[in-house]
Amino acid sequence: MRIQYGAAVIMMQKRDSGLSMAVGFVMILLVIAMIIGMWAVIGVPEQIRDAEAYHAIGVTNAFLDYKIAVDNMWENNWPGRSVSMLIPAASAYADGALFMEEDVGTLRVSVDGTLYNTTDIGRLYATFGTTNTKVGYEGGGVFRNDYGSAVWVTPPSLTIDNSDSVVYVNMIVPKMQGSFAVGSSEGIPVDTLLVNPSSLSLGPECQMITITYEADDRWDALLWSAFFNEINETNIWNPVEGVSIESSMPTQTSASLQITKDSSANLYLTMTTPEYRVDVRGV
Repeated sequence: MRIQYGAAVIMMQKRDSGLSMAVGFVMILLVIAMIIGMWAVIGVPEQIRDAEAYHAIGVTNAFLDYKIAVDNMWENNWPGRSVSMLIPAASAYADGALFMEEDVGTLRVSVDGTLYNTTDIGRLYATFGTTNTKVGYEGGGVFRNDYGSAVWVTPPSLTIDNSDSVVYVNMIVPKMQGSFAVGSSEGIPVDTLLVNPSSLSLGPECQMITITYEADDRWDALLWSAFFNEINETNIWNPVEGVSIESSMPTQTSASLQITKDSSANLYLTMTTPEYRVDVRGV
């Protein structure tokens, strides 16, 4: 009986040992599963955000190159010429899309209360990523929009210069024609043709120049308001003699800049409005 009892004890010990190994193996699998789950919840989204942030920089640089290329055509007076650019809309984690939209806003310039020029503003932009980031070219500047809030990477061209008590307000406002929406998992090639380089237009001597931008979207109005505010603030710490500047938002979807001369200066407006035709090819 003792021998039989000892054998039974040995068999129970072996079973307990085997059960412990099984339980330990299951616990190891649970730990591994928890690590993988935490990585999926925390690590993967962080990697995607990092990748999208890096991709946004690449798209922004592509639009800055685009601005340089299209500006170069009108500066050199090359009507009929075109530039081709590859916009890397898609990221490693998601497809992207490229849009060209006409009449997203209207820029009006008044001289002494009389309408002098009206330009319909077009927008070429790419959208991508889980945050629906937008990077694009509008009104001669490059912008970036994240979570519905936009900033200028480089603003439109508007300068105020004083030369011997003569103040010039210089504006360059490109007109963009074309309409398309293209999705792709790769880069999207864009052709931009310079239709009319436009010569510089000199307005009459005036007392006041009012520039108003009316947008379809509030974020776009806020974007232009920030541009006008920057001009106003720059004039505060580095004033242009002979003029006073005031920026405002008359409505939720409009922004305004008012430039008024004083008695010691002569005020003139110069405008250049090159016209482009934008199209997508090879898609």
